[in-house]
Amino acid sequence: MPAVVRDVVVESGTRARFSVDGGVGRIRVAFVLPSLGSSWPCWDRSLTFDGKPLYRVGSFCDTCELGLTLLVWPGDQAARIAARMRGRLGALDRLGTALFAGWSLVLGELETGHYRALLLDLPLERVSEPARSWWYRRAAARVQEDDDSALDDRPEGHWPGVGHFQLTAPVPGGRVPSTYGAILPLQPPETLDPATVARHAAAITAGKRPSAVVLGWIVDRYVEARHEERWLVGVVLDGHHRLAVYAAAGVPARVLLLARAGEGGVADGGLEGLAEVAAAYGCRD
Repeated sequence: MPAVVRDVVVESGTRARFSVDGGVGRIRVAFVLPSLGSSWPCWDRSLTFDGKPLYRVGSFCDTCELGLTLLVWPGDQAARIAARMRGRLGALDRLGTALFAGWSLVLGELETGHYRALLLDLPLERVSEPARSWWYRRAAARVQEDDDSALDDRPEGHWPGVGHFQLTAPVPGGRVPSTYGAILPLQPPETLDPATVARHAAAITAGKRPSAVVLGWIVDRYVEARHEERWLVGVVLDGHHRLAVYAAAGVPARVLLLARAGEGGVADGGLEGLAEVAAAYGCRD
């Protein structure tokens, strides 16, 4: 039975919600099998594609550091699914029911569940040096705040193992002071096609805003029961070339963020963090 996208509610031009029934769950965050003899039957999680772990995501432990680690790149099927999204991404400036109806087959690749869709203009930078990433900088800031010398001074120890995009500054919040943002690739950055980059660069220079699609989630952490922080984490479903051009040009990147909500969903930190990101970076066009 094919997956069904239902209960589409467009709350505004930049916010919508929908549900997926009978989702394939091709790309999802799932628990990994514990090692033999482990006392924890469910602990580590990975972002998986077709059951293959792509990024190690870590545990639900809310006092542990958040860390992601690249394990392997997905196969060609991920690129084929991404290509099915592109027809509507050239000039996406408002969300509408027709968009989700047209993408029903693609959205059916997600897990069954309730989702939020946000159309955002995100100020992104591309980082390829561990010391420049929020993974390391936020840990260094905590050490300075505590006047503590316990930081592992090797930046690569706080690094997902691959160049990626990140918000240029943390998003200020209410209950949690800062939200850090990182968007990770699903293809090697060095494989970007120069001709495609040039084509998108010309379009963006001309004032067009082609969109990327990101599967994202919010994670709240109270590190060592002393430091409250929130992360917006995402992976690029489609738009690696577009994001690279936006970051190089210093132009906010048009991003359609899809996040699963609800208990046990990908959006661990709840809807509060998504609302703060939307308030800060919701598309204004």
